[in-house]
Amino acid sequence: MKLKKNNISSSLLILILGAIGLSLMIQLAQAQVIQTTLPSSSLGRMIMEKTSLSYYHQILGPTLAGQGGETYNVFQESRSPYQSFHAANLRYQLNTDWSFGASLAAVNAYGDTVTNQQTGIKSDTKVRDEFFNARLYLTLPSVKSSFGSLLTTVSYEAPTSVFSRTNDMRYGAVLGQSFALNLPSVKWTAGLMWQYYRMFYKQNIVPPQNGYLSLARQTTIFSGGPYVGYRHNDHWGFNSALTFDWDQRGYQANTTNFNNNLPDRARLGVSYYPTKIKYLTNVGLFSQTLLKYTANTHAFGGEFAFKF
Repeated sequence: MKLKKNNISSSLLILILGAIGLSLMIQLAQAQVIQTTLPSSSLGRMIMEKTSLSYYHQILGPTLAGQGGETYNVFQESRSPYQSFHAANLRYQLNTDWSFGASLAAVNAYGDTVTNQQTGIKSDTKVRDEFFNARLYLTLPSVKSSFGSLLTTVSYEAPTSVFSRTNDMRYGAVLGQSFALNLPSVKWTAGLMWQYYRMFYKQNIVPPQNGYLSLARQTTIFSGGPYVGYRHNDHWGFNSALTFDWDQRGYQANTTNFNNNLPDRARLGVSYYPTKIKYLTNVGLFSQTLLKYTANTHAFGGEFAFKF
């Protein structure tokens, strides 16, 4: 059974790489035609024009109630020092339908301790400066209907992080999709987003060692939810989203059994889109809270993005 799953996953990776290779050959063939008819055009210039590099930065700041200098980290389900999330994305647009690229993300915390609100004692946090797994992705042609458009991205995740290498992760496979509704006003956007993420390890279940119980590694994460946005004008816009997710661990893989993974959460933000600052695409502020609301998990933050 394991051999069959590995073969399916390997086939998926081969399919992605094969599609990329085929598209590149088409691009090269087109470039040769262009060079024949337009001597001033070059393959290098064409590649540069279709290649983009983007950078996204998010700062997670204070909570509505709690100690100064501390925020609430949803992914840890605990308090932590203020922190930043960084993401870089190198993308090549093959044509209007196809694109591929690579992405890398990291996090860093502005401090090493948090204060226990009951005892007032400071303790070390789990947040450290670290890189996450690198991804290679392929964006597929959208599927359009009278109701909306379905966008799909498939990704291969390499075990480049310290955590993944420590846990003997072999690779990850990601299917990310969003369905954007056709709305009567272009100022409004709404739809659903979801992601299926599967991690493959040398062992999904780690046998008991040194008196500890066996460890069921997280093998599957499914997350998603609705989103709504409003673009007031060329410079200002609002966005909101709800996120729910579930996971499977160890022996639950390939079954219908799921666990509640992270707390369900909501996010509301406002963004400014400058037109006179080169490369800066947007600057924004946001508020993020758990649906099971408490003031000390209601965090505020900021974000900005560049595209080169």
